[in-house]
Formats: sequence, structure tokens, C-alpha cells
Amino acid sequence: MRRRSSLALAICTALCASQLFAEPRAEPVAHFSWHPEYKYFGGVSGLEVTADGLRFVAVSDDGTLYRGNLTRDQDGLLEGATLVETIPLVIEDGTRPDPKRYRDMEGLALASDGVFHISAEHNSRILSYADAKGTPDAQQLPFVKTNTPKNVGYEAFAISPEGHFIVMREGSASIRTPFRIYQRATDGTWNTIYNLPRVGSFRPVGADFGPDGHLYVLTRGFNGFAFAAQIERVQFSNGKPVGHERLFAGEFGQFDNLEGISAWRDQQGKTRLVAISDDNFSRFQSTIIVEFELQE
Repeated sequence: MRRRSSLALAICTALCASQLFAEPRAEPVAHFSWHPEYKYFGGVSGLEVTADGLRFVAVSDDGTLYRGNLTRDQDGLLEGATLVETIPLVIEDGTRPDPKRYRDMEGLALASDGVFHISAEHNSRILSYADAKGTPDAQQLPFVKTNTPKNVGYEAFAISPEGHFIVMREGSASIRTPFRIYQRATDGTWNTIYNLPRVGSFRPVGADFGPDGHLYVLTRGFNGFAFAAQIERVQFSNGKPVGHERLFAGEFGQFDNLEGISAWRDQQGKTRLVAISDDNFSRFQSTIIVEFELQE
């Protein structure tokens, strides 16, 4: 009996210790395929969710802005989404050029003054819209070499709590070269503030600052047959990055091509991350919305 008691105590101690020192993780708590009744819907690449987790703004890589609502059950669990408004965006010269690669919009960040900013990939720049139906201002992004492939531009884009633009390129020099996190200074210059290690084929495609002041980076991998997602948290202290940790490592084929991510805090004080997939306007892919709950 004494040996059994000792064994039970040891097991209990181990379980308690594992819970006490468990690493933080982002746990998927809800997901669904979204098929709004809009003929030209697809290609969603950037996402912003409001602070209450009930509304969203998204942008597609063909230059269309979507506004809508997120529906939840009585416990706050995400159940679905409703498309409320669709706005075809123009670029800085007031036109909507064809083909769509000339209006290739990827990252979305909503500023505190209501202006929303979009990082364009084909011709790298930031487009800033005070009015979604108006003509944006164009702002410079960090220099990209002319021989760089057009589809590895600045997809991950966020605005820090201090109001600084933060961007990451989808490409790096080699499989061993980390991804630079750039921050725009008040004089308009861009500086590298952190190097996020590269993990295999995974590349940064989305980013958002959470209510905790940390940067959540969505990375995507492709094995030739299916997509996978990972979520990294770059920890900030006094406005500067001090480290990073992996919160989620998905399996290939689990959630399709996740590209946009947005963070918010629920009424229980838990940080939640909403991610959305880009279906590439392909009948073989789907628009998936996933919500993660941060466990720590």
C-alpha cells in the first residue's frame, strides 16, 4: 500500500509539474469552410477582426475588400461568418488595372484612426485607404532586388501598439537564412529589428499584434501536395522584440492555405487568433476560417 501511495504521489507530482511548466500553445477550437454568395469571392489573404471578435475586414489578392460579421454561440464559440459588404479597390492612380497581379494585395493592417493599410506584393508598396471607395496613398516598403520573384514579397504586415509599420518578406536568401522583421521609423526609413529563424519550407504570410503587445506571425509551408501552417509569437518588451516561441505547428492538409491572421481578447481575458485561408480562386481549394485559443 505504501508503494502504491508513493507511486500515486509521484504521478500526481509529475502531472502538476507538467501543467505548471507547460509551454504556451495555440489550440484550434473552431473551424469551418466559408462559401459566401458572391460570384467573384476568393483569394482572401489579409484579415482584421474587431476587438469584440464579432466583425471583420478582409482583403483578397485580386484587390477586393470584404466586410462582414462573425457569428458565435452562447459560449462565444465561432460558428460562421456573414459577408456584409464587397468593395473593389483601386490603386494609387485611381484605376483598377488588369490582370489581377497588378493589384495583388496581401497584408492588411487597420490603424487606430480608422485608416486601413494594405501591403501590395507584385509592385511592393503600402497602399493606405482613408476611404475604402477612394484613391489610396502609396508608401515605400524596404527595397526588394529587381531579380526577386514577384510572389515572395511583403505579405506579413502589422501595426505595432506604438503605431509603427512592421513587415516581413515571404522570401529569404536561402533555406538557412532567417526572415527579417522590418520596422518603419518616424523618418520613413526601414530597419531590421529581429531575425525569425526559417523552418524548412515555412514562410511568413500574415502577422498581427495581439492585445498583449506581442507579434503573432503566421507561416505557411507547402510540400508539393498540401499546405500546413505554423504560428510563432515574437515577444516584445518596451516596444522591442526580445525572443520568439512556436505556438502551433499544423499538419499538411489540416487547414488548407492559411494566409491571414488577427488577434483579439475574449471576455474571459484569453487571447484568440482568427486565421483565414486563400483558396487561390481554385475549385480544388477552400476558404477556411479557423479560431485558435491561446493556452498558457
